[in-house]
Amino acid sequence: MISTLLRDFRLLAQRWQVEHAQVVDEAGAASLERIRWLGPLIVAINSFHTLVFLLLALRKSPDIQTPPWEWALCGLHLAMGLTMATLTWMAHHKGLRYRRSLARWMAPPVALVLLGFAVAIACVDQWVTPSVTPFLIACLCVSVGLYLRPVAALVVFSLAYIGFFIALGHFQDEPRVLLSIRLNGFTACLMAWALSVLLWRNFTTIAMQRAQVARVNTELQTKQRELERLTRQDGLTGLFNRNTFVELSSTELKRALRQGSATTILLFDLDHFKRINDTWGHPAGDAMLRHVAQTSVQSVRSTDLVGRLGGEEFIVLLPHTHADAGRRIAEKIRQRLEASPLNWNGEMLHITASFGLSSATAAEGRSFDHLYNEADKALYLAKQRGRNRVI
Repeated sequence: MISTLLRDFRLLAQRWQVEHAQVVDEAGAASLERIRWLGPLIVAINSFHTLVFLLLALRKSPDIQTPPWEWALCGLHLAMGLTMATLTWMAHHKGLRYRRSLARWMAPPVALVLLGFAVAIACVDQWVTPSVTPFLIACLCVSVGLYLRPVAALVVFSLAYIGFFIALGHFQDEPRVLLSIRLNGFTACLMAWALSVLLWRNFTTIAMQRAQVARVNTELQTKQRELERLTRQDGLTGLFNRNTFVELSSTELKRALRQGSATTILLFDLDHFKRINDTWGHPAGDAMLRHVAQTSVQSVRSTDLVGRLGGEEFIVLLPHTHADAGRRIAEKIRQRLEASPLNWNGEMLHITASFGLSSATAAEGRSFDHLYNEADKALYLAKQRGRNRVI
């Protein structure tokens, strides 16, 4: 049974170690942010204490000597305020703030500084009262205000208590009071460490959940973008599919109407494409379609739209293009397709295409359907007249 418990504890410790390693930078950044905002408050409190003790000393008549404990507390609060002001400046300074090492390692030194000053103030207080309130408050502030890894927190509070235990022996002469104070200090450190561990685990759990949510959101966004791409693009060639092409073409035609420019549509169909599938198989046909798509995109301008209507039929929209310029672009695509056969398993597969062209000026105000029907009729004529030509 003991071996089982030890094994479970070891597995739990390993899991915690992995989780802690994943959130240590985020915890350091959170602690750094808290130092930025809590530091000025601590400096203000120290300044207030320093001012109070200075006023008490100045209001005394010259023949009344200021007690040493007042000067000691005044000096301690002044030193603590200056130290916290420096640490706050470091947390605010952009050159240091964004260094990962600073965010990771700044919290333990700040905790030790706070607890060290609290020990010194509690020791000076023993000259007038057996209270250890400053040390108790410091333990609470450190455990709540800073995110410390459990091992680091154990080291910090252990060192603080050792210093507290030793230092109190030099300032408190009453054995029973000293024992009570030391026990109270031990309880404060133990409770502060337990609270620190609890808050660290809570922070780790939330950070891990937040990271998991972020990963899921990223995956969902990626899948959403992929779905949007699939709904807008042809899965084989990557060109715009029919619906997307019609939508974008209608938008371009409206823009051409406002700007008073011409628009041309090229509709082309691969000649004898069925022979490729029948002779070399559908993988060869798919490779040929991708080859044609790539060649077409490389032959037009970046502002032109290239789409696949289905099968071996492709379409190109040429904004701001008259019929003569559109014919030259169509001839360019046709010649490049004819001059660039596909290398399929060592065999050069030649293929040509027949083109139908239609064009309209802004004054004519023709719709996409009208241009498409005209281009389709021209393509039919190109097929009738021997293929591999532009009509």
